[in-house]
Amino acid sequence: MVEDWLLLSDRGAVADPATTLVEAGMFVVELDLPVAEAAVLLDFHSSAGWPRTFTLFHDPQAGLVLIHRQGQSVQRHALPGPMPQQSCTGRLSLRFDAPARHWEMRLEFLGCPDLAPLRSTGQNPLPILLEDLDQLSHGPARARRHGAVLWFGLTKGADLPARAPWVGQRTPVETARGTVLAGHLQPGDLVATADGGLLPLRRITRLDLPACGSFAPIILRAPFFGASQDMLVAADQRLALSGPEVEYLFGEERVLVAAGAMVDGQSALAEQRRAVASVLMLEFDHPALILADGCPLFMDRADRPPSMQVLEPYEVLTLMAMLGRASHRRVA
Repeated sequence: MVEDWLLLSDRGAVADPATTLVEAGMFVVELDLPVAEAAVLLDFHSSAGWPRTFTLFHDPQAGLVLIHRQGQSVQRHALPGPMPQQSCTGRLSLRFDAPARHWEMRLEFLGCPDLAPLRSTGQNPLPILLEDLDQLSHGPARARRHGAVLWFGLTKGADLPARAPWVGQRTPVETARGTVLAGHLQPGDLVATADGGLLPLRRITRLDLPACGSFAPIILRAPFFGASQDMLVAADQRLALSGPEVEYLFGEERVLVAAGAMVDGQSALAEQRRAVASVLMLEFDHPALILADGCPLFMDRADRPPSMQVLEPYEVLTLMAMLGRASHRRVA
């Protein structure tokens, strides 16, 4: 679940950092690669009470090394180099299980499918004191964060919390009481749908999520997609497109497209100006195409297959080329 983040950089921890010791989970950091020089990427150390260190080093030839120290115990997590020099987002993850005495470090190169992930394993990891990462997030150690670090976080699961569709708090949503900004919606509000009906909003989940690197949200720009103003949505948020181009290419009246697949530098942009986004998940009793300023957004659980066709990225490219001949994107 997206709620499983224990800590996100620039937001801080969700539990008491001073008393929370995480014995098993995953630390993840995304990097803007390549980093040409040898550098300290993250650096926390403290001698108050008992010595503690959590420092991530990078060297183009030697690789990546995370030094984790608590008192007299020191663990060195190494991912040998040399590091690839292609331009992409690197996701470094450290899965650790102190009771099981096992750890795995992995570096994935997002956006570079020709690069195989790097991986190393070892024994006897230390549990992570949440206070150490909290200091890296907004304490004095934050100033020592390298510019290549996009974001970092700690989750209690063995994998990243599931991505989910969401909308920004200023998204205008059409309801029975008029247009309401998403941040002002209340459970029970009747929300307008693309087929003309009204559906009661059952639940609103407010979340703080990473908003850069591979988690960068999308700006759907006006006047495209039927909207009169720009809207911020998750890259995973699906919207419905219709029109003769859709029927010609796919034999369907309308199809669903993930916002992230629509990025073209004109009608949809990746938004990289913030570290954390405060966003909303809107939940209904069953799947719905709600109207957000005229733009139909598909709302449903992320784990349930939608009834409409969802386009693959290569299919979106073909559709975008045809829609580019029109003055705006046609929405369902």
